[in-house]
Amino acid sequence: MLSMFCDARFEPDMLAFSGCYYGGGEKEKRELGVIRKRWKTLHASNPEKERRHGRCPLTPEEVGLMLRALGYRNNVHIYVASGDIYGGAKTLAPLKALFPNLHTKETVASKDELAPFSKYSSRMAALDFIVCDGSDAFVTNNNGNMAKILAGRRYNLILLISLGCHHGFPCIGI
Repeated sequence: MLSMFCDARFEPDMLAFSGCYYGGGEKEKRELGVIRKRWKTLHASNPEKERRHGRCPLTPEEVGLMLRALGYRNNVHIYVASGDIYGGAKTLAPLKALFPNLHTKETVASKDELAPFSKYSSRMAALDFIVCDGSDAFVTNNNGNMAKILAGRRYNLILLISLGCHHGFPCIGI
């Protein structure tokens, strides 16, 4: 069974900071506009130009379409890491329709199990990383910290195996 980790990062602050719009009409423009006012240095952007230049995070639906185009079938188990997805379950519905085996922290752990971590976003992200580290594949809709940390970890594991084991050094797991 193939497992995939998806770093969705489709939270309201991420979308607001990107300067992009996602077809939610005036309500979305108003909500994201309020959040954008928090950053005094945020540049005024042209959402259509940002999207044309590939600077907008992919929607969960776009991630699903990309995975399907790459040949992934609907039997893949996908763990979606994110905070509160903008638009909630409605936003995730198209991805779930393409890949019904969709999991999140909240679907694999009980509220009681998550309680010690839930007040700390960095601890919740650490839980996501643990799942991510054990997955067969990784996909992200942005070039954020999770992607960089995972790429570094996997690169170092490959380097350790290829240099250490093949040059007479003991093979040590991290």
